[in-house]
Amino acid sequence: MKKKWLVIIFAVILLILGVLGKELTQQKQQDVMVDWFANNEINSLSTKELRSGSSDSEIAVLSIKGTIQGGNNNSLSAMSEGYNHEKTLQVIEQIKEDENIKGLVLAVDSPGGTTYHSAELKNKLNDLKAARDIPIYVSMGTTAASGGYMISAEADKIYANKETVTGSIGVIMQMPNYHEFLDEHGIKMTTYKSGDHKDMGSPFKDANKEEQKIFESMIDESYEDFVSVVADGRGMSKNEVKELADGRVYSGQQAKDNGLVDSIGNQDDTIDTMMGDNDLSSARVVDVTPNKEQDFFSQLFSNVQQFISLTGRTDSTANDLKAIDHMIKDAKAPQLYYLYGGGENAI
Repeated sequence: MKKKWLVIIFAVILLILGVLGKELTQQKQQDVMVDWFANNEINSLSTKELRSGSSDSEIAVLSIKGTIQGGNNNSLSAMSEGYNHEKTLQVIEQIKEDENIKGLVLAVDSPGGTTYHSAELKNKLNDLKAARDIPIYVSMGTTAASGGYMISAEADKIYANKETVTGSIGVIMQMPNYHEFLDEHGIKMTTYKSGDHKDMGSPFKDANKEEQKIFESMIDESYEDFVSVVADGRGMSKNEVKELADGRVYSGQQAKDNGLVDSIGNQDDTIDTMMGDNDLSSARVVDVTPNKEQDFFSQLFSNVQQFISLTGRTDSTANDLKAIDHMIKDAKAPQLYYLYGGGENAI
């Protein structure tokens, strides 16, 4: 019933925007839609029963699928992405406040992400553990590498499939370099800066030796943090972890043989083990992953974006200039990643 009313209201807003389309700017129309979605139940946290049982004793399943990074809360497209960082943190906070939830299974299928967001997610899980002391188990899917492994390492138990790709313990930073291409075409970037290193990481110049040392020191610092997380979580010494932490990936079986995971099995095996280990055989199992119930609206989001683009269109030249301006403004600065596959997995 709620969905029916939401769709009706949604249609009314589209009609109003259609009438006012010539008077509203493209950005203004998008702001109207974003504000409406942000204040309605499309963004509410969803649950789905996976196994029936006692409602006052529940095991929550939370999927971490995709690249671990923050989204753009000011775009409609961000509302329908696979992994939503902000909402995932909200779900963990909700679990912390819900006394009926007696255990958490993380279903991890991620190549990792930025060092910042991976660490933030790990710390949020640690906060939950400190506040509630509920068991947290991990079920690894196709990939649980780098940051995906980092958020898993401190779990009480880790399950992986034999074919899971995991490990990739390390840090990477990549940046493009356009200066030779620009030189070939007679284009030169003039830079005015307040300090010698203000433009370090610029794609229009080579990094000098001092800048390389600065970047390497940052990478080393994040690497040591990662090693410490694995050592603490897996009961290993840092030296033992470093023997495994040269960035390589491991199959699930190899990870088990090296002490990086506990057992070979799937999500059902993980849930069964949690039930048996923690006297939760009668527990209800619920999926609390955000956006699971929002697939219905994904096409609507796409239609809204197309609608806004059409009604806000001017001439093609202006659109091209806007696109170029948008790309320049949204160009990402170099970042550190706990990421398997390098920057190509970052969006």
